[in-house]
Amino acid sequence: MKLKTLLPFFITLLFLTSCDRIIDNYYEQQAQENYTSPYMGKWVGNYTGQGNGTLIISVAKSGSITGNYGPNNDMVLGFVLDDGALTPVISETPIFTMYGSLNTKKGTWKNGDLTGDWTLTKQ
Repeated sequence: MKLKTLLPFFITLLFLTSCDRIIDNYYEQQAQENYTSPYMGKWVGNYTGQGNGTLIISVAKSGSITGNYGPNNDMVLGFVLDDGALTPVISETPIFTMYGSLNTKKGTWKNGDLTGDWTLTKQ
């Protein structure tokens, strides 16, 4: 008898919890759509060290990075966080990986056993 009395309460609680999740998801999606990375735009620079060349990246509104480096214009992909830190920006082949920050406009790179530094300037 007690279970029958509590059943409507649990159903209502479950319904409200589901509604809260739907509302939270809606507001999270709205925040993502309204977000603009402070690093959005085109960045141009060079990488030096055990290899060297030109580096050009574009930061989208969302913070995603696409770009090119080197004499063959190989593509790099990645993401920049709010503080400017890069998630590792990686090329497909050969594996060229950038580490660093757009806040400081510099960092390091690695390509197999080769390493060096990079610098960028926002255009």
